[in-house]
Amino acid sequence: MLTVLKQCFETFIPAEDVRTTITPLEFAINLVFCYLGDSKTFSLESIRRSMISHLTKSIGRGAFWERLSGNRLKRNLQAVMRELMVQLATSVRVRETILEPLGVTAIELVDSSSMTLLAKAKNAFPGTRTKASIKWHANFDLLSGLLVWFQLTPGTRHDRNCFPDVASLTGKLVIFDLGYWDYALLYGIEKAGGFFLSRVKSNAVIRIQAVIQGLSKKAIGQSLLTLDLRRKQGHIIEVIVDKIHHDKTLRYRVIGFWNPVAKNYHWYMTNLTAAADLIYPLYRLRWQIELIFKACKNSLNANAITSANDNIIENLLLASMVAHLSTHTIFRIGMEPLDEEQHLAISFQRVAKVAVVLASDFITFLLHASQENYRSLVNKIKLFANEIYDPNYKKRETSLARIHRLLVEGET
Repeated sequence: MLTVLKQCFETFIPAEDVRTTITPLEFAINLVFCYLGDSKTFSLESIRRSMISHLTKSIGRGAFWERLSGNRLKRNLQAVMRELMVQLATSVRVRETILEPLGVTAIELVDSSSMTLLAKAKNAFPGTRTKASIKWHANFDLLSGLLVWFQLTPGTRHDRNCFPDVASLTGKLVIFDLGYWDYALLYGIEKAGGFFLSRVKSNAVIRIQAVIQGLSKKAIGQSLLTLDLRRKQGHIIEVIVDKIHHDKTLRYRVIGFWNPVAKNYHWYMTNLTAAADLIYPLYRLRWQIELIFKACKNSLNANAITSANDNIIENLLLASMVAHLSTHTIFRIGMEPLDEEQHLAISFQRVAKVAVVLASDFITFLLHASQENYRSLVNKIKLFANEIYDPNYKKRETSLARIHRLLVEGET
């Protein structure tokens, strides 16, 4: 995995440039791995000083700013990202025990996260709750935490307008929240041979076509969300609903789970054939994308953008995203000595924190190829293997472990 990482940088970023003291490869690698750590104390100047310290080469403020704001750096980082997303897309250990019983080839999570920017950036990146913000739309693989699709837009762009090509979802289960609720999208995913799981909008008008469990047959033909179900609390309700959309009849499962806090039913729509009691635990896995975003913001500085320059904004966020992809090597190498329970408890936030500790080692390995540097980095990653999973996994079942248990119990 480390060799693949190194090749991705070297293939797309020149290692030689007679016009500069610091080569494009040195600049990019140092930007990605210097740009980690405590976002509260980070600035463009601290990145420049870290680069000088690691490389023992000087770069002036003007030259640093010029290169950081350049289109060449943006093209290099984008090329590395595209290659990493392809090359690192490998299988993980628990796929067979989770994906096969569900009848899917992958579970992917789609959502977005906004990063607040300086008010001066509002022309290129207008915000909603703030004057300026940039929105990172992303699709992550649940089991590996790996980014598989992304788009950067102004903060005002609606989530529904940014979604992976549905043709790429064939055989996969994609989980998303109400921001993406759209019948055309549901139909498109199903037509492409994919599977979806989403909350149902509270104002959706959907009629019951068949009752599977939890309701009387008298409910057939009625509007699901207008029923008085207070006496049903605690029972799982499963129905088949239909909706006429552009002359097409869409027919999907809707499963309701009583929420004791809100004192009402939460409804989930899917075309997956999994048991009804699995649907809510499956939807809860969507929270993992929030934790990945949080890890990228807190440890990989995705929200530490202290410039109003359009290119610098994008380049800093791209550097953070490349750092996220690079942490997949820690995930892959670190999981090797773990048992299945520990693997199911891996925290991507903890992986990102390990990446911060090993940032200098990554720079050394990527810029100075030798067996010694390779072995040193591998050994350090293995040394931190017990730091990448939740130490309380035996006392508190993780969401992924719960799905795994329910699937295993369902087969026995």
